[in-house]
Order: sequence, then structure tokens, then C-alpha cells
Amino acid sequence: MLLALERVWDEKIRVVLGWMLFIISISIVVIVNFINARYNLVINRTLIFVLLLLTLACINNKLLKNLMGFITLTLIAVDLSLQLFAWSNFNTKFAYGFALSVMNTTGSEAFSMLGVYWRSCATFIGLLSLFMLSINSGINITPQKYKRYPAILLVLLLTGYTVQGILHQLRKSNVDSLAQRVVNSTPLSTATVFMQAISDMSIASDINKNTPDYAISVSDTGIDNYVLIIGESERTANMSIYGYERETTPKLEAERKNLLLFQHAISPAPVTIMAVPLALTAASVQETAPVKYSDNIISIANKAGYDTYWYSRQGKGGAYNNVITGIAMKTKQHQWIEQGFDDALLPELESALTKPGKKLIVLHLYGSHEPACSRFPEDASVFKNGNKDDDCYDNSVRFTDDIMGKVFSQLSHTRASVFYFSDHALIRDPSRVVVYSHAGANPPREALSVPAFIWYSPEVEIKNKWIGDYQTPWSTDDVNTLSELWLGIHRADNNTVSLREWLQNYQKAIMIMDTTGQKFNWNDMR
Repeated sequence: MLLALERVWDEKIRVVLGWMLFIISISIVVIVNFINARYNLVINRTLIFVLLLLTLACINNKLLKNLMGFITLTLIAVDLSLQLFAWSNFNTKFAYGFALSVMNTTGSEAFSMLGVYWRSCATFIGLLSLFMLSINSGINITPQKYKRYPAILLVLLLTGYTVQGILHQLRKSNVDSLAQRVVNSTPLSTATVFMQAISDMSIASDINKNTPDYAISVSDTGIDNYVLIIGESERTANMSIYGYERETTPKLEAERKNLLLFQHAISPAPVTIMAVPLALTAASVQETAPVKYSDNIISIANKAGYDTYWYSRQGKGGAYNNVITGIAMKTKQHQWIEQGFDDALLPELESALTKPGKKLIVLHLYGSHEPACSRFPEDASVFKNGNKDDDCYDNSVRFTDDIMGKVFSQLSHTRASVFYFSDHALIRDPSRVVVYSHAGANPPREALSVPAFIWYSPEVEIKNKWIGDYQTPWSTDDVNTLSELWLGIHRADNNTVSLREWLQNYQKAIMIMDTTGQKFNWNDMR
């Protein structure tokens, strides 16, 4: 009788301990993911983890259970350990830079780092041990007749996440990787960062190793310093030089006599990662093959003997930057500046201008990217008495204009020219939470109507510049071709024409690509 009671008591203790192991394991996944993820992702990841634990616990074959458990739970323990490492040491989520550091670490460096961050190693071992004990606790959480259900539900849930991702790709945007979108909803979310880093490194490598063998000639343009400025999210509708009622572009208007102003410039896509590569490379809306990215304005400028520079306030890595970064890395000098505002690029421009010889300097601005209130310093707030969203956006445009004025001032005593275009525009919709926002699928015209101009220094002879208003609708998909002529570069397989001749003869059906890959004719757009 006593032995029977002891067995019952032992069974109850085992059951309680088993349930505690499950609950603690699940709670850790919830808490760690809650630190950096939105609640819907926390729920998704937790559901996957719960069903995975139940599926493993229901496997009767101990060898198979522990083999499958060790593989999958090791990956989850690594994920949680990496998240805790980033949060406890740097108070941030595990991000792109951490992944690059891990991937580029040598064996000896990794070994020495383990000694420094031994707590993270201990955390990993503790988590893996806890998870393995959970699936081996032996408690009958799932009745025998339902033991197939956790595995079935797990497969159905992963299928649901995949279908949801596919529908997002089709309806809204295919810029992000489908695999990363699905993995981000699982307890292996940090894997998405490594996937992105691997993709970025591959794209940059392809762009750099497949440079076409150009046959070119270079004509004398009477210009030494070329500055190509890529704007961000700037709308012609909010620029006074295009008729807006607020004085948002006084510096640009003061230089009207030195400008070739494009009155109807059109972006080929509503987001940066699509619009900028289309602008700077031989890729086009009609032919988007990645192999075309190697044929870009930086490559041909290098071939022509120009010193090339790229200074950016945009991000360096990630799905929304990788192709642009690959192009930028082909310059002879490049730098990404994370601190401050767009005027932080001006000292770099000034330094580059001190170097002798012909040069192409690219400045990639953060411009008016949402949230616009964060794109200018407090003392640059000129508009304060209107709608807050309009004030912020207009102040960001005015701040960009102020930067233009300073660039013109730096260049005014040299034989110089500036070519500016915005990557895309934005939608203004007061009914949205973000009033000025990016377009996506089936964008309206306002999201693609962008400013563009070429400025010439007073030191450039009149015979070498063309000023006035350019009225023909023109796509920034052709920035690369126009830039070559602006630089005086001519390909041997094309007729040698001047910039003026090419623009005067410019007639084409302007095509747009939205974030799902669908193509539209500009004339048919709303």
C-alpha cells in the first residue's frame, strides 16, 4: 500500500515537473520575443514553438525524438541566445550588423569571443537543456488518439504563413523575400538577418565581378567636378519651383538662370530599392534582369578615368539597400554616414573637391523619407503654423533646398555641374495614419512625379551648358544614359550625340513597375 502511494506521489511530481518545464520553455520564448517583436509575431512564433514541442513529445521512438529535437531545438536556443545577447549587451535587437560580424569572424576570433561572452554560451546550453528535458519529461500532455494532431497543426500553420506571405507578395510588395517573411513568423526569426546578409553579399559580389568591358570615348565637356545627388521621397507638388504656394525651394529658385529644370520627370517605381537601381543601371522596367546591374554609371565613370566617390545617409544593408550598396561599392571611395542629418554629407563633398582631376561624386540623401519630422534639425523648422504633417514634410523639402544652396556655393568657383533627381515621390492622404507615405501596388501619378534638374556653375562656359525648362515627359529610368552624356562619355556602339540632342529627340512610352512587379503605361495611370 505504501509503495503504491509513493508511486502515485512520484507520478504526480513528475507530471507537475513536466508541465512546469513546458510552461517555462514557452514563457521564455514569449518573453524574449516580446522584447523586440510586434505582438502578432510573438503570437505566431509562440504557436509554432508550442506545436513543435508537442510534436516532438509525441514521438515514441526515443532516438528519433532526441535526434529531431536536438537539431530543431538547438536552432531555437541559438535564436533566443542571440536575441538576449544583443539586448543585454547593446540594448537592441539582433540586427544586420551582428550577422555580418558573425559571418566574417575567423575561427580564432570566434574562440576568443566565446571567452568574453561566456554568459551567452551558458544561456544557450541552459535553454537547450531545458527544451530537451521538456520533450523527454514523459508526461501524457496529448492523449494517444490525438498524438498526430500537433504535427498536422504545425504543418497547417506553416502552410498558412506561407500562403499569407504569397498573398502579400502578390497584392502589396514582392521586394521582401518570401522565405524571410515566413521564417520571421517562426522561433528562428534571427535567421532572416543571416539570410539577408548572405543575399546582400552575393548581390554585391555579382555586381562587382561582372563589370562589362566597355568600349567608350570621352568628349571634353568643360566640367571637372560632377555631383550626382539622389534625393529621397521628394514631391514636385510640395516644391515652390514647381508652383507650390509655400516657399520651400528659395535656394533652387535663386539659381534658376543656371538650371535645366525637368518639368515632367517620372520615377519608374514607387520605392527606393526599385527606383534607384533602374535609374543608375542598364536595367529598365522592360528588362529587369539582375545581370544588368553591373552595367551602371559608376562602372562606366571608372572606365572613363573619373575619380568616383559615394557618400550616403541611407542604410548600407538589407533588402531595401543591397543593390544600391553593390553599385556604391564600385566607387573608389565610399562612406555611409549614420549620424546627424543630410548636411553631414557636405564636409565629405568639400574634402573630395580638394582632390585633383575629373571626378564624379554621388550624394545619397535621406531627404523627405517618412517620418519627415525626423529629417531636419529643430532650427531648420521654418513652417510651424499649419497642419503638422504638411509642416514637417515642407520643412524637410526646405532643408533639402538649403543643402542644395550650400552645394552650389561649394561648387560655384569651380568648373562644376550638379545632376539631381528624387528616387520617387509620396502619396499625400490625410485619411492615412502616415499622411505622406510610400505607394505600393498600382501607385497613383502623384507617387511618381519627381523633381529633377541639372545645375551648372557660372565657371562653365555657356557653350557647354543647356539651361531652361525641359517640358517633355521623361523617365528617371534613363538617368544612367543621361548621366553618361552629362559626363561626356559615349559608347562605341551608339551614335555620338550630345546631352541636348538626346533630350530633344527623347520620345518613348514611359513604363512604371509597382511593388508587385506589375507594369503600367504612364498615360494609363490614375
